[in-house]
Amino acid sequence: MPVEDGLLSARVIAVVNQKGGAGKSTLAMLLAGALAEAGGRVLVADADPQNTALRWARAGAGFPAEVEDLSGEEGKLHKHLRKRLDDYDYIVIDSPPHASAPVTESALRLADLALVPVIPSPPDLWASLRTREAIAHARHKNPDLLARIVVNQAQLNTLLAQEVLAMLPEFGIPLLAAQLKSRTAYRQAAALGATLGALGHRAAIASLEVDALAREVRGLLDGL
Repeated sequence: MPVEDGLLSARVIAVVNQKGGAGKSTLAMLLAGALAEAGGRVLVADADPQNTALRWARAGAGFPAEVEDLSGEEGKLHKHLRKRLDDYDYIVIDSPPHASAPVTESALRLADLALVPVIPSPPDLWASLRTREAIAHARHKNPDLLARIVVNQAQLNTLLAQEVLAMLPEFGIPLLAAQLKSRTAYRQAAALGATLGALGHRAAIASLEVDALAREVRGLLDGL
């Protein structure tokens, strides 16, 4: 982790995808909640004008990560967040569904890790090609940027999903081992403005999935 003046600087995670409905905001908020419940100081930078992350946090009380609307920062997002790196352990950026938008480019310019949620279907995979190009472009200015695909809404019992998943290793971005299935608990957490941990036993299996994802993300970032 970078050190400036003796202080540990936040790791930055950008959640990006060209296609709407891929689960960017859900992934960002589930991950941020898990990192915060594990003791991290976490900021969610809601850079999507739809402000789904902000609405999630405001739907309840006590969401453990700070969530801020930064959709107006556009191409200056990285400059704004760079000034705040010493205030947090993790900054999770929820980007808009537009891989080449100035705000997405700005997020990738600062990020240590880009997470690309992909629903295992051909249209989602095709749309993600633009995201792969945006990540490659960002590495001209941010050569150490890591990127991982996160399989979202996985339904492994269908032949189509299995065929798409078999194609992902050839996509050019490695997969996280952790996957998110299609679970009611994720929608419940959003509706209640809560983390999965706050849902208790109702979200036990979903919590295991997200905890595994958070551990894998922390392992990647700790290795930098």
